[in-house]
Amino acid sequence: MQGLQLLTTMNSDFEAEVIKQKLSEAGIESFLQSSDSDNMLPSLDLANGVGIFVEPYDFEKATWIITNAKDDLTDDMEVGVGD
Repeated sequence: MQGLQLLTTMNSDFEAEVIKQKLSEAGIESFLQSSDSDNMLPSLDLANGVGIFVEPYDFEKATWIITNAKDDLTDDMEVGVGD
């Protein structure tokens, strides 16, 4: 992940994928890295989280997106609420 900047760290693969999708919709390519890249020990992801990395030139825009879209992200992560 040389040359990339850590944007944020999420607690789960699911949360990281939601953020990755939001960034993709904005035209920002992002990369995920967990300490357990083969998913052999999922409990390690909970301990260390899943890092979301972006290119340095996308960092400011990506930060703005995840900061200002928190309500949308929370809604996207809710499952089965009110169904």
